[in-house]
Amino acid sequence: MTRAAEQADELVSALRDVGVDPVLVPTIAVELEPAGGDLDDAARDLILYAWVVITSTNGARAILKAAERVFTPFEASRFAPIGSATRRALEVEGIDVDFQPSHSSAAALAAELPVSPGDWVLVVRGNLADEDLPTALRARGALVDDVVAYRTREGPESSRPLLREALAHGSIEAVVFTSGSTVRGLVALAEAESLDVRSIPAVCIGPETAEGARAAGFRVLAVSLSAEASALAGATADALLKPQQAVR
Repeated sequence: MTRAAEQADELVSALRDVGVDPVLVPTIAVELEPAGGDLDDAARDLILYAWVVITSTNGARAILKAAERVFTPFEASRFAPIGSATRRALEVEGIDVDFQPSHSSAAALAAELPVSPGDWVLVVRGNLADEDLPTALRARGALVDDVVAYRTREGPESSRPLLREALAHGSIEAVVFTSGSTVRGLVALAEAESLDVRSIPAVCIGPETAEGARAAGFRVLAVSLSAEASALAGATADALLKPQQAVR
């Protein structure tokens, strides 16, 4: 399990529910933007935005923390999360969600968001996300503030002993990747420790992550049809029960 430690609980639980024994080796670390920067400035103006677009659960955590720091109320803002997990991260804090796209993708969110020319939109994203979403919204006439709310660090030093221990004790039958950055992070950790991980087959959260895994030299056993933890856990269990059904 390669997901960042602070995001791992739901997937760990889902894997256990389907009879899989997860071993957590976070191959990325997520660092929220500190106080006093652009994120806090955007949080002060939340009420002025027609839409607050959030592209991940980390983005949700970051903007909510920033709003708390600058004492900004959420009630008058309209939130548009990219998918169900991000929606839950808002709703668990009592935030009403006004729009969610039909598919959990930046392309769907950009195309379907009910925005009008001249609307002021805040896009909250991570440093590794591309600019396709804000660019597409601007092409529709929106005035977009594109703010980096958190930074992803690949191959964190603290996970090197976890990887050594995971490979030293017992057989790892699959690696679960939840983003392209988790693929790159695992490769970086393995190279730092002179360990072979590419021989471990992979289960991926979606086609883009699977593409990154294959490019890094992993054999992909399965690709989850949804980013939901239950779907990814189910795909993992099915792949381990039917290892011959590798996805090419």
